[in-house]
Amino acid sequence: MSSKSASTLLDVVKSYKASDVMEFTAKKKALDHKVKRSFNVAEQVKEQYLPSHVIVIDSKMTPLEAATLLWKNNVMGAPVYDTKAKTYVGMFDARDILSCVTAAHREFLHMGGHHSPGEDTALPHDVELHQKKQSELMAKALQHIKINSKSPIPGAVTVSYLAARNPMSNFHTKDDSLLDICKELMGCHNHRVPITDSSSGKPVCTGIISQSGLVSFIASKCPPGSLDEKMTDSGLPYRKDIVKISDDASAASAFELLDSKRLSGIAVVDEDGKLIGNTSARDIKNAVMDAGRIGMDMDILSYLARVRQSQVVKNDKYPSCHVHEDATVGHVVNLLAKTGFHRVFVVDDDMRPVGVVSFADIINFFNKKEMLANGG
Repeated sequence: MSSKSASTLLDVVKSYKASDVMEFTAKKKALDHKVKRSFNVAEQVKEQYLPSHVIVIDSKMTPLEAATLLWKNNVMGAPVYDTKAKTYVGMFDARDILSCVTAAHREFLHMGGHHSPGEDTALPHDVELHQKKQSELMAKALQHIKINSKSPIPGAVTVSYLAARNPMSNFHTKDDSLLDICKELMGCHNHRVPITDSSSGKPVCTGIISQSGLVSFIASKCPPGSLDEKMTDSGLPYRKDIVKISDDASAASAFELLDSKRLSGIAVVDEDGKLIGNTSARDIKNAVMDAGRIGMDMDILSYLARVRQSQVVKNDKYPSCHVHEDATVGHVVNLLAKTGFHRVFVVDDDMRPVGVVSFADIINFFNKKEMLANGG
């Protein structure tokens, strides 16, 4: 089935190079930073600007240092470089830190920790004392898994180990066609393509094109009304199994599921199976920065409400990212581009999730048309 939307997206991609996306992303980050600074007088006084160069993580950093560097620069992943071996180890993804968080919670429980005071400690003073003791125990648990310990301390989790789970994709240059970049990003777990310059004799990473940055760029270049085709008519494969969790499940269980599936977002459903919320990559950041002060054994929605409030940032929003089956391709693409969420859940008339559309799905959608045209 021929899709007008797929043709439009493919035509846009064929018209640009990697350098066009890099320039678009740089301008967007500069504008976003300017808006963010307008809400923070202290930042205006300090005149802090985002670096124009690509973020590269030193393999000597601890996982917590690496994740904090990414969050400060509002990016989800960056290449890890081993200065001694003079080579790129792989891509460190901020979601990798989630493995450390869940490990710390397991260690916390192993050490006898529990966040909820018993019925005999209902007095405010006792509750406060209990919470203080539990926070101290969680801090010890974090120390035990050595999330912020420098190697070669025995048992320390290293950035190199985590990055090796995400091998670097093929190197590309800024002059490569955007279509070639898209082919690299077709995989659901290949979120970023490094752009390199080899003029010095060895590849130096000068930029990163992510799935989210690519889709945002494409959305900005599509003519108005060109993506008004409904998903159901376009052939966009949105119906698939949904990774979801019940709203009465603990935050720890939700994060364990996220980590096992290597996802940043899952659907949260009530007892009737209706979509009532979702997690995002930002929630992983908040959980790490909270450092266990808020109990991960409380239900996921209560936990998210608490941790989002404790780590509140002005102009930070948590939209419920979903569409109905009669949504247009344009609506889905623009929602992905504007929210930065890696997936949009598709619900039926009863708000039950029946599908999901990710950045990878959009990229595969128009790439499939190109492959069929070439007999692939």
